[in-house]
Amino acid sequence: MNPRDWAFETAVRTLWQEARGEPDEGRQAVAHVIWNRLESRRWGCTLASVCLAPRQFSGWNDGDPNRMAVAEVPDDDRALDHLRLILTASQHASDPTEGALYYYALSVREPSWAKRKICTGRFGNQKFFKEK
Repeated sequence: MNPRDWAFETAVRTLWQEARGEPDEGRQAVAHVIWNRLESRRWGCTLASVCLAPRQFSGWNDGDPNRMAVAEVPDDDRALDHLRLILTASQHASDPTEGALYYYALSVREPSWAKRKICTGRFGNQKFFKEK
């Protein structure tokens, strides 16, 4: 596997951690955040650096149970296949999040950072935001 494939697979597994319980519209919105962050270059210049940036996608944080859970998902898992399609399709698709770089699950209290951002919508069970 070449490094590009590894970076893409890191993004697929990030999508699994962050949106596996979401409807496809929520999964697509999270995929757009990943691509938007890559385009901004603020979190790095590869999919892997964007996804593995410290404290950005909680599933990669030390101690997060999703970190080990995603490591145990087989590469040929059907859910990962579906997420690969979503991630690939969203790269050049129209962005319903309007350039969102952030989001949070509605199951948690609104983070303090959300007050300093512009809400671009709700997709699935998450709210999405971009810079003011």
